[in-house]
Amino acid sequence: MNDHAQDSAGATQPDGVFEETPAYGQSPLSREPAMRGVAERIAKLREAIDAGGDAFDPWVAARANEELQAVEARAWAGFGVTVAALAGGTGGGKSTLFNAITGLNFADPGELRPTTEEASACVWNADADAVLDMIGVRPSRRIDYHSILTTGKHDLDSLVLLDLPDHDSVQIGNSVLVDQVLPQVDVLIWVLDPQKYADHLIHESYLAAMRERRDHMIVILNQVDTIPESVVDTLLADVKVLLDRDGLGNVPVYPTSALYRIGLEPIRAKLREAVEGTEAVVATAQAELDAIRRRLSVSVGTREPDVRGEALRRVNRSLYEATGAPAVVQSLRQAGYSLGQTAIANADQPAASMVVATRDAWIAHVRSGLPDRWQEAVTEVIPEPERIRRTIGATIRKVETPKVPRFGALALVALGFILGVAGIVCAALGIPVGAPAARIAFGVAGVVCAAAGWFFGRRAHISAAEKAALAYGDIAMAALYDSAKKLLVDPVAKVLERHREVRESLQV
Repeated sequence: MNDHAQDSAGATQPDGVFEETPAYGQSPLSREPAMRGVAERIAKLREAIDAGGDAFDPWVAARANEELQAVEARAWAGFGVTVAALAGGTGGGKSTLFNAITGLNFADPGELRPTTEEASACVWNADADAVLDMIGVRPSRRIDYHSILTTGKHDLDSLVLLDLPDHDSVQIGNSVLVDQVLPQVDVLIWVLDPQKYADHLIHESYLAAMRERRDHMIVILNQVDTIPESVVDTLLADVKVLLDRDGLGNVPVYPTSALYRIGLEPIRAKLREAVEGTEAVVATAQAELDAIRRRLSVSVGTREPDVRGEALRRVNRSLYEATGAPAVVQSLRQAGYSLGQTAIANADQPAASMVVATRDAWIAHVRSGLPDRWQEAVTEVIPEPERIRRTIGATIRKVETPKVPRFGALALVALGFILGVAGIVCAALGIPVGAPAARIAFGVAGVVCAAAGWFFGRRAHISAAEKAALAYGDIAMAALYDSAKKLLVDPVAKVLERHREVRESLQV
């Protein structure tokens, strides 16, 4: 949709328009099946704004809230009424076409620039005062079709036809009014003249910019009575080429002569089709909600960084190594190779430089893919380096360094020594058998027992040291993981969960 038109929508609404609009949940929209989807989207977008809080620019959030209120008010005020508007540049013949379609001479056609200075409206058998008040059509510029012609049913009942000022008017107020009204119109009728149908302003600033409304758009090549009949088809084909470039290839184009009332029936047929259902009204509301959603989505990322996966494991490993815990593990392993007392290293709080580097890496990760305000939000909840350093130090100091048990290993060595000595003594004294072969066997058995006691004792000690090292490493890693989660993950996860809620609410 035209950003310029969107910027003006809701900015200069008449006083009192929104005062009686109910809050969502009590809104009449939720009681109308055709508008229930609109009401649900309004609620979702409001939830997104509330959940986002200060992560949205205050001006963007305030504007979105005002626009949501305007959409709700417009949808309810215009429910059961279809608003069509004749829009275009100076000299296109909008007012003449307005009079031709209505059969009245209410609009003010002319040759001076600008011709139409304010919007006019014709209403077919409908109470359209509320929606016309919102659009900004003065009561003196409104006419009721049934009050001028015959009363009773008409084929365009519930239609409101607007004649808008020129979008290219030299009077800035006129173009502002057009931009304000267009987002509130259900059926857009663009009136082009044979001389200026390729004007870049209407194509770039309006037609192409409002391609989302193409299913409820009509293009009129007016004043075909001013050109040779032989070139009408050529001009129509050229207009269709331009519309195709604008992304409006399926928009119908009709040649008309409003002055001579030629070619009006296809237009009336499209208007009859529009008033027979609520699709156009719903489409108008949905188009505005799409525009609001797009503007809000700029302030939200497409995803949330993973704070519990590989990135957290890297941070935990970095803190683990910075505390000196790996040195403790290694010293415990080394203790298994000596049956005597050995020195065991101690872990302590990490160096400040290591904490700063780890924190910076974590911040870079959790900020990735987020808009500026969300980046600031996640950065603010991460503690300062010194607090992280002290907490990690306190955590690692609470992890008790295990002792490597030596009793089992020493018992095996002692048992082997005793058996070895006993075998050698028996061999030397010839007990219980004095034969040389027996004595030799007892001696060999004693040596084997002593060697086996030493071997298995030493292996048991190495195994005990390995278990102690692994246990310490696991406990230390788990303790640091818990601390890192509380310090770095949990606060960020709350912000990212809020971001997810906002992002999902904006995907309606």
